[in-house]
Amino acid sequence: MSEPTLLQLVPSPRPFYEQIAALRAWDPGGIGSWVLGQGAELPLAAEECRLLAQNVDTLELSALEFERLIALIGSSLGLDYRRRLTVGKTIYGKDREVDVLFRDARNGNRLAVEAKYQRVAGTADEKLPYAVLNMATLPLPGVIVYGGGGFHLGALHWLCANTRATDISRLADWLTVFFAL
Repeated sequence: MSEPTLLQLVPSPRPFYEQIAALRAWDPGGIGSWVLGQGAELPLAAEECRLLAQNVDTLELSALEFERLIALIGSSLGLDYRRRLTVGKTIYGKDREVDVLFRDARNGNRLAVEAKYQRVAGTADEKLPYAVLNMATLPLPGVIVYGGGGFHLGALHWLCANTRATDISRLADWLTVFFAL
C-alpha cells in the first residue's frame, strides 16, 4: 500500500507593490552581528523573493534596497548573513567593505557579495573592472551580484567572463550550487 500524498497549501504571492513595501519596511540587521538564517522572520516568502529578483529590472529600487533583497534571498535559503563588513583591503590598500557576507551554518563556509545595481545606462559599467580587481584581493570567495537593467550588455559579458558574477534573478540558484544546499 502506498503512503498518502500530503499536499501543502502555499499562499499566492502578494502583488509587487506589497512585496516592495514589505522589503522597504524590513530592518535586515546584520551590521555588527550575524543574522541567523534558520528560523529568521522574513518579510517575504522564498517564492516572493524569486519573483522580485526576476523582475528587478522593472523596479525602482535604491542600492540599499537591492542589498536588502540579496540578504533576503540568502536568508530565505537558510544562510546566515552580515552586512557592510570590512573584509581585507582594496587594490589601493584601503579597508574593503563587502555589501553582504553569507555563511553556511553547517560548515562555516563563507561568501562575500559585491552588489552592483544600475537602473539606467550610465557610468556604472566603468566601475566593474575595479570591482573585479578587488574581488581578487578578498581573503575568501566572492561574487558580484548585478541587476537593474542599466548595464551595457558588453560590460556584463566581460564581467561574467572575468570573475564570479550572477544576475540577481539567478542568485538563489547560484547560492544553492555554491553552498550545496
